[in-house]
Amino acid sequence: MKPASPLSVAPALVPWEFAGLMLTYWCNAKCAFCYVYSGPDRGGRMSVNDALAYWRGLRDVAASAGKSMRIHLSGGEPFGDWPHLLAIARAAHAEGLTRDGGFEKVETNAYWARDDDETRDRLAALRDCGMTMLVVSADVYHQEYVPFDRVERCVRIARAVLGDQGVRVRWWDFVARPVDLRHASPDEKRAAFADALQRHRERLTGRAADELCDFYPGQPPEAFADDVCTRAVLGGRHVHIDPYGNVFPGVCSGIILGNAKEEPLPQMWRRLSAEWRNHPIVEPVVRGSSTALYDAAARLGYETRPRGYANKCHLCTHVRQYLFERGGWERFVGPADCYARPTDRSVHRRDVALPVVQ
Repeated sequence: MKPASPLSVAPALVPWEFAGLMLTYWCNAKCAFCYVYSGPDRGGRMSVNDALAYWRGLRDVAASAGKSMRIHLSGGEPFGDWPHLLAIARAAHAEGLTRDGGFEKVETNAYWARDDDETRDRLAALRDCGMTMLVVSADVYHQEYVPFDRVERCVRIARAVLGDQGVRVRWWDFVARPVDLRHASPDEKRAAFADALQRHRERLTGRAADELCDFYPGQPPEAFADDVCTRAVLGGRHVHIDPYGNVFPGVCSGIILGNAKEEPLPQMWRRLSAEWRNHPIVEPVVRGSSTALYDAAARLGYETRPRGYANKCHLCTHVRQYLFERGGWERFVGPADCYARPTDRSVHRRDVALPVVQ
């Protein structure tokens, strides 16, 4: 029997149950794997009032379907402005938004964990606001920038403050065998990345689409035609909201579903539920994966990448980079913090022979 086409089952936008508030794009690091383009040269700052408004709106979206909303605070690096992070957590707690697991976690690379007492005080303050988990980003990419002793300190103290179940590390196997790449040569970094990618495949969006794509064999756009994005975009139950109010599908930063500063989130969800087929990025990737988005962009002048594409996310990101630079797509593709600037291109990684991950 011939399988049903991807759209024959009338895909629908599911209610959102998980959301990340991206307080800023600023980060002390410029990790090669970054799903956006965070770094010291990026910015944005989500106000306390905006954060509370988004939190309420997201809660109402979930409640309308009989669900509960779980929020995490992220960036960039949310600890880059500790008083501001704490102010948001305390305001949400005072309003009752963090009850019953509503404040799921905070994500950090632990660069700030220089002192035991300060680390303990900060984590205890967030715990008292209802935070149930700390997620620490530790891997070969972050350890280009963050001394590993700070990761170790943060994990150790978080376990004491939150319990073993209240701590998650991005790569536990890396914690067992850490590698310090802060002073490594380009060749040493490439070798470490290639080894890591044998064990941990990365989502190739944002900076990762530039920095890591050539570690994988290149494929033509048509290779991804049957790998549609229905689940990721419509069925993921997960969104992120950036400091400017842009709402992204959970794993697809840079695809703008709407702006929470301009449209209440329950209203946005209802509009998208009824009209997602009118979205010029969502519709093609749901109908025909990033290959369909490529076809649409090619009619506008997009040229195929000579080296091919590592996967559908790389193809989608590369096409959206073109649309972003072309202009006129600001409502659907952005902001600049999610896309490369000319100065972001890492020649030493992009234009050399790389070990290929099979």
